[in-house]
Amino acid sequence: MYYQNWSELKKFNPVKDGKWDQELLYEYLVSSCYKNFERPLNDFFSSYQNDEGLAELLFDFLLNEEYDGSESQIGAAFYLSKFDKTILKKKKDLLLQAQQNPVDWKRPFKDNSYLEWL
Repeated sequence: MYYQNWSELKKFNPVKDGKWDQELLYEYLVSSCYKNFERPLNDFFSSYQNDEGLAELLFDFLLNEEYDGSESQIGAAFYLSKFDKTILKKKKDLLLQAQQNPVDWKRPFKDNSYLEWL
């Protein structure tokens, strides 16, 4: 679906009562790739950098071939790179799997040397 502005998109919040709606999250991730949504979505996702359930969903978008080439993967990789390291350590296997992707934008961290904290 296409949203003209943030006011329109935010009506479809992908999290309600602590539970994530994957279809609505997909819309947020795709929209995050467009300039007019960048700032409000960065603000939105910054509130959830400690949400383990969101991390799992983002890895699902990133590693699932069903979404291959989708802008949702760009958004998922970007927002995973902003996640709290404590959460990412819990998802170490998934993170390392994502980091092995030969496609730059599918890796949360462009440089594996950044992962020394793992």
